[in-house]
Amino acid sequence: MAPGVVLSEGFEGGAHRDCRDPDHGGGALKLRDVALYCGKDGSMEQERANGLDFDPRRPRIATVCLFALVVIFAATFAFEFKLAAEKFLGLISGQSSPVAAARSLPRVEVGLLVTGAVMAAALLGRWSHAKWADGLGVEAVAASARGEDRTISVRGSAIRVFATWLVTAAIASIGREAAIIEGSGAFGSVLGRKTGGRGDALAAAGIAAGFAAAYHAPIAAVLYLDEHLNVRNSKRGSLFTISGAAAGYWFSTRVLGGHPIFQARSVAKTSSIAIGALIALVPAVLGARIFLEVRVRFAPNMVTERSRAQLLISTLALAVLAGVSVAVFRDAAGNGMEALRSTAGTATIGLAVALAFGKLVGTTAALASGVPGGVLTPTLSVAAGFALLASFGLSAVGIAPVSPWTITIAAMAVGLTVGLRSPLMAIVMVPELVGDYSLIPVIAAVVAAAWLIDRQIDRFLVHVGQRLPDGIHDEDG
Repeated sequence: MAPGVVLSEGFEGGAHRDCRDPDHGGGALKLRDVALYCGKDGSMEQERANGLDFDPRRPRIATVCLFALVVIFAATFAFEFKLAAEKFLGLISGQSSPVAAARSLPRVEVGLLVTGAVMAAALLGRWSHAKWADGLGVEAVAASARGEDRTISVRGSAIRVFATWLVTAAIASIGREAAIIEGSGAFGSVLGRKTGGRGDALAAAGIAAGFAAAYHAPIAAVLYLDEHLNVRNSKRGSLFTISGAAAGYWFSTRVLGGHPIFQARSVAKTSSIAIGALIALVPAVLGARIFLEVRVRFAPNMVTERSRAQLLISTLALAVLAGVSVAVFRDAAGNGMEALRSTAGTATIGLAVALAFGKLVGTTAALASGVPGGVLTPTLSVAAGFALLASFGLSAVGIAPVSPWTITIAAMAVGLTVGLRSPLMAIVMVPELVGDYSLIPVIAAVVAAAWLIDRQIDRFLVHVGQRLPDGIHDEDG
């Protein structure tokens, strides 16, 4: 901006000043979320402020009430999303759990059910992305928090949430967490903007509350937001994130009856997990890394079709592949949590194969077709499947030092570290999933070892020119 241009609208206090005004003194003028600085040569320099720091001009009590409303919505939404899918599944199969439903229905019906749902959800996902690409997912919230002019699309988010619910209810091999996070974040963002703010802080509170309620993991929720939105650089953003996670956790446990995801599973001792990590580490890193590579490289935005007919054909082919994977590997149905729980009981080679390969193929196919969904729980499943296969291989030669459940716990930590690139979150989330914070030290050691191996893989891929594309992937929700 040239010297001498008067800036008279939108500034705090309504001052009429320019860079040549001697009373200005070379400071900064705040234009909502944009800071304009006077340079030494009399020119204006613009710096985009952190959207999380924007403090709207409304009474503090109003902000507190909005915060409470967002937290209650997010926690309730996380619970009702799952319950609604289970009720629908009960109507069509007589079973409320995906794996039980897959086992009770004929394989052909399972394949057709999943294929049809994935095809419909993929078309909805692609349509919403074509119309509202800049206003969808955690990436849009992150961009807005950085100060970019990005607005979360309510209609686009609602369509994506419904698409994820559709495949969840139809027992497709995909996670539901992305819909919970996107829906909660969109609600907070829109509510904040409708009441005079940017909505970024309330979106962070909603995401934190939804995550904490869905996984019974308040600390992991805070770390998730920090790794995706970098909230540590904003005092206001940190306050809303920490408070949102704590409040969402409290509301889900005290009002909605929430409990640890793997409650009442067999107890794993620290020493046993350390031994299990020796078995699980390398195969779990391999499985999680393979899953990460294929899902990112075959993401819908990485593959271009030359015509609408080719788009429909490729989407249908991937939908069929997603359906076949669940029909063949019935333990791969759903997001994977039910299958992971079963490793505390009777774990079989068939279960390990379903987690390792059925889940990898089914989830990758669904995501590549355009379905908006999550990969957090599928990543845990794939890592655990590869680790269990290694464990069964050792058992075949008479080496079985720990239980399959212990192997699973170590593998889940590796999966989060490698597959989601979230080592800090992995350290606390796995103990929160099993309801035992005393496991943090040994899980931290497992995470550190997995991180070191993963970095070496990164260096090798960079060396051979196959570097993994950077960016925030919405399915990581």
